[in-house]
Amino acid sequence: MKTHARAVVIGGGAIGCGILYHLARFGWSDVVMVEKNELTSGSTWMAAGNLSYYHPNYYATKVQMWSVELYQNLEEETGQATGWHTTGALRLGSNPERMNELKYNCTKDKCLGLNVEMLGPKEIKELHPLINTDGVLGALWHPDDGDVDPASMTQALAIGARKYGAEIYRFTMVTGISRNRSGEWVVHTDKGDITCEHVINAGGLWAPEVGAMVGLEIPSLSCEHHHILFEAIPDAEERKKLGKHFPLVRDPDLSIYFRQEMDSFILGMYESAAHPWHPEGVPWDYAQSMLPTDLDRVTPYVEKCIERFPIMEHAGLKHITCGPITYTPNGDPLVGPAYPLKNFWLCCGYSFGITQAGGIGRYLAEWIMEGQPGVDLWPMDSRRYGSHVNKEYNFEKVAETYPRLYDIPFPFEFDQRDAGRPMKVPPIYDRQKAAGAVFAETYGWERPQWFSDKINDRDVHSWRRSNWHEPVGRECRMVMEKAGLLDLTGFSKWYVSGPGAEAYLDRLSCNKAPTEAGKIAVFPALTEMGTFLCDMTCTKIEESKWMVVSAAVSKRHDHHHLLLNLPDDGSVTLEDVTTKIGCLIIAGPRSRDILQKLTEADLSNEGFPFATSRNIRVDKVPVQANRLNFVGELGWELFHPIERQINLFEKLMEAGEEYGLGMFGIRAMDSMRLEKGYCTWKGELNIHHTPWEAGLGWQVKMDKGDFIGREGLLKQKEEDVPARLVLMSVEARDADAYGYNGIYRDGQYVGMTSSGGYGHRVGESLAMGYVKPDLAKVGTELEVEILDERFPAKVVPMPYYDPKNERMKC
Repeated sequence: MKTHARAVVIGGGAIGCGILYHLARFGWSDVVMVEKNELTSGSTWMAAGNLSYYHPNYYATKVQMWSVELYQNLEEETGQATGWHTTGALRLGSNPERMNELKYNCTKDKCLGLNVEMLGPKEIKELHPLINTDGVLGALWHPDDGDVDPASMTQALAIGARKYGAEIYRFTMVTGISRNRSGEWVVHTDKGDITCEHVINAGGLWAPEVGAMVGLEIPSLSCEHHHILFEAIPDAEERKKLGKHFPLVRDPDLSIYFRQEMDSFILGMYESAAHPWHPEGVPWDYAQSMLPTDLDRVTPYVEKCIERFPIMEHAGLKHITCGPITYTPNGDPLVGPAYPLKNFWLCCGYSFGITQAGGIGRYLAEWIMEGQPGVDLWPMDSRRYGSHVNKEYNFEKVAETYPRLYDIPFPFEFDQRDAGRPMKVPPIYDRQKAAGAVFAETYGWERPQWFSDKINDRDVHSWRRSNWHEPVGRECRMVMEKAGLLDLTGFSKWYVSGPGAEAYLDRLSCNKAPTEAGKIAVFPALTEMGTFLCDMTCTKIEESKWMVVSAAVSKRHDHHHLLLNLPDDGSVTLEDVTTKIGCLIIAGPRSRDILQKLTEADLSNEGFPFATSRNIRVDKVPVQANRLNFVGELGWELFHPIERQINLFEKLMEAGEEYGLGMFGIRAMDSMRLEKGYCTWKGELNIHHTPWEAGLGWQVKMDKGDFIGREGLLKQKEEDVPARLVLMSVEARDADAYGYNGIYRDGQYVGMTSSGGYGHRVGESLAMGYVKPDLAKVGTELEVEILDERFPAKVVPMPYYDPKNERMKC
C-alpha cells in the first residue's frame, strides 16, 4: 500500500468509484481509494439502478446528463458490461399542479438540449399498453432514460480508474484522519498511513463517522428503503425476447415507480414515514446484507401499483429488498469543500447515487483539480447548511422529507415546511408574527416573505400566481408611495481588520476596497476564471477596519472563501459578527422624514450622500447607517446591536405611523430589485458568468493590481463576450418566469432566464436572462417559455423602474 498519494477517496461505492475514475482519467494517476469491505457493499448493492434525466434543478440535471452518457460508453472503454438499457421514462401527472411541475421541467430540459416532450393519455397508453390512464392528465416523456446494473457499473468505474493509474485498497479500514505540520492530511488505516494533499469523504452510510474524525457534523441519516421484484409476467417476457423494454413509469402522486426488470417488473416506493436505521451510527461491520422487510409498510404501494397497472393484481412477489440508504434534510446530497477545512471534500448523503455517480465524479474531480466545477453545484454544496443543522435537526427534517420526495416541488415550498422550525429568529420575530408575517426559513433564519391580513396565514403553493401575489403588490406600492421596513438581520456579516486587511480585501475582489471611512463598495469575489463566486458589499468603518456583508444563505460558502485566503502572517483579523448585529432596512420617499425625527444627524443629500455610511444615533440606539438598498428607493440599511433591535424597531414604527410606514417582506424586495435589474447570487451571479457579461464592468478595477480572477477577465475581454444579461418585459398571463426558462428568437433557442417575477411598480411580468450579445439591444423582440408555452417578450432598459435612479438618490 502506498504511503503517499495526491488524493485519498474514502468509500468504495458508486460515488467513490466515480470520483476516483475521473481524478485518474483527468490526469491525477497518483490517487487511491480505501474501502473497509468489498466495493458496493454499503448501499450501492441494493440500488434499483434507474437512470433519469429528471431533476427539478437545472445544474443537477446536467450532472445526470453526464452519468447517462458515461455509462453507455464504459463497457467499450473498460471491457466491463454495465447492464445499460435505454428504456425511456414517463413521469405521470394526475392533477393540474403536477402538470405545471412537469411543464416547468419540460421547459428547463429543453434549455439543456434534452430530447423531452409532454404527452397526453393516448400517447402514454401507446408507449406502455399495461398502464391504466384513468385520472392521468399527461406525462413528461424522456425517451433516452435508462437503467444499469449498479454493481457492474461500479466495477466498470473501478476498472477504468485502475487503467488510468489509480489504486484501490479493499478490506482496509480507516481508523482516523489527522494533519501533519506541513498541513498535509494523514489517513490512518489498519494497514498503515497514507499522507496526501486531498481527502474525499465518499463514505456513504459511514460518512458521518468519517466526518467526525476531522471534527465535522455531517447531516446524513440512514433510512430503510424497500423495492419489490415480482415473479415473471408474460408481457415482460415477450418484450425481453424481442430485446425491448417497457418504459419506466413514475407516478409521483401515488409515490411509486414501476420498471421492467428482465422478465418481470420492479416496484419502488417512498413510504408514508421514514424509518431511520441506526441513527446513532451504522455499525462498521455492516456489509451488503438485507434488512428485515415490513410487508405492512409496502402493501399500500402494491395496491397503488395494481390501481395503475391492473395486470399486477395476480402477480406473485418474487423478492422484497430492504436496505439502508442515506438522506439529508432536503434530500439532496452533500458535495464540495468541507467548511472550514482546506482540501477536505464531501460527496455523501446520496439517496440517488447511481443516477449521479458518473456526473458528480466528473464535476467534483474538476473542482478538486481546477478550483471550480464545470457546472454550478450550489444546490448540493454542503455549505448550504450551517451549524444549526445538527443530528437532532436532521432527524426531524428527514422524517418530513422522506415521505414527500415525490411531492410537487413548488417554488418557495420547501423553505416553508414546518419540521425543525423555528431555529433562528430576530428579536422582533413576535412583532412580525403579530403583523401577519408569512415566514420562510433561510439558513435557519425565519424571515417574513409577505404580510397577510390574517395571523398564521400560509402560501397556497402553486406554479402560478397565488394568494400572496396581491399582498406583495400592496407592499411594493407602499414602499413606492410611502415607506416600508424590511428585516434582513440574517445578512452574513464580518469585520476585517489589521495592517494587512486592505491588501487582503483587494486581492479577494475585482473592485477596490474603500480607502476612506464611510465609503461603500459593491464587492464581488470571482473565481480564477473571472466568473462570480461571492456577492458582497464592503464598507470602510475606520482606519484598518472594514465590514463585509453577504447574503444569509451564503454564510458558510463566503466565510470559507474568506478563511482560505487569509494571509499566514497574522496581519488580518476576520471576525464573524452575524449574530451580534441586526439589520433593518427603511426605504421609500418618506424614509428620510421618518428617520430624521429620530436622529440629530444630517440626512440630506449633502450631509449623507448616496452609497456612503455614517455612524449615527437613532433615538438612543447606535446605528451604522448605510445609504444603500436593494429596492431602488430612497433608504438606509440600519446595522445595530442585536440586543437593541426591539427598541429601534418600535421607535421607527412609532415615528413612521403618520407617514404610513409598514413592514414588507422578501418577495416584495425581489419584485422591486427585478424592476431595477439588480442581480442575485446564484441567479444572475454564478460561476458561469463574468462581470462583463452581467453588465457590471463598473465593479471591475483592472488597474488596481492583481486580484483573484484578473487573468480570466483579461482573457474574456480580449475574446468575444459570449452572452449579455438583459431584462425583459414578458406578456405573461397568470404565471411568471421563475428561472431556467428558455428564451427564443424566431423559434430558435437563444438563451435562458436567470430569474423572474412580477414587477408591481411597473405593472408587468419581468424576467432577467443571458442571451447572445447581438440580441441584447433594448427593443429586441423575443419569446420566453413559461410552463411549456411561449410568450412574447421585449428587452427593456436596466433599470426599468426609475431608469435615472432619481428616486434612490434624491
